[in-house]
Amino acid sequence: MMQKIIVQCKYGGEQRANYNWGSLFHGFLLKTLPPDVAETLHHSRLRPFSQFVLPQPGHDLSWVIGMWDTDIAGHIGQAVLPLTRIELQQKGLTLEVTGTQRIVQSEQEYFSRFFTAGAPCRRYELEFLTPCTHRQDGQYALFPNPDLIVNSISKRYSDFTHDVSIDDPQAMEQVARHMRIVRYSLRTAVYFLENTKITGYMGRITLVIRGPEPLARLAGALLSFAEYCGIGIKTALGMGAVKIKQIA
Repeated sequence: MMQKIIVQCKYGGEQRANYNWGSLFHGFLLKTLPPDVAETLHHSRLRPFSQFVLPQPGHDLSWVIGMWDTDIAGHIGQAVLPLTRIELQQKGLTLEVTGTQRIVQSEQEYFSRFFTAGAPCRRYELEFLTPCTHRQDGQYALFPNPDLIVNSISKRYSDFTHDVSIDDPQAMEQVARHMRIVRYSLRTAVYFLENTKITGYMGRITLVIRGPEPLARLAGALLSFAEYCGIGIKTALGMGAVKIKQIA
């Protein structure tokens, strides 16, 4: 089951929210969870959630959490949904929670969009809402490519799927091989994590999927899952947030 929690917040003072606040919200989230759950997540190599901060006009922001593990989603929901305020001690700031939305989707509902629809969509726009990058040859990638995108999503996707398995590296290689970036509008962007800064990219790309119909359906399901899990590194800390749009 896939879930997304969107928390709307309002705050005062002269500070202005930005996507770098995602790491602060990650710290707040772990402190809010039961200690044993937070400890388990702290030692997890691949965390079963993503989260990011999206600034809004004025003194408003949205905190978005994507989840695909039922147990972890239950703990996060119990911790986050009752919140009326959020304390960011590093900023000396208290945010008022003005609204909360929870979106739940079963595996059957999700996959039916791609595997039981008419003709599969073969063109997708990916908008990177927070800085995104990948580890490549010991460095941070400054430009996406299908191999990096598919590899990043498939690692998390495999932990989610039960009826549709994509653990086969050859299948993922075929998906990436039949995917091509045909348009992009990107810029470099820096994400700050404590004393470290990570340079990545933000903006939009358009991907076209070629090949047989079953492959196009699988590719669409894989790409769309990125709205829950993010793309690239540090998605639990606020990086790699993405919005996926089908293009007719």
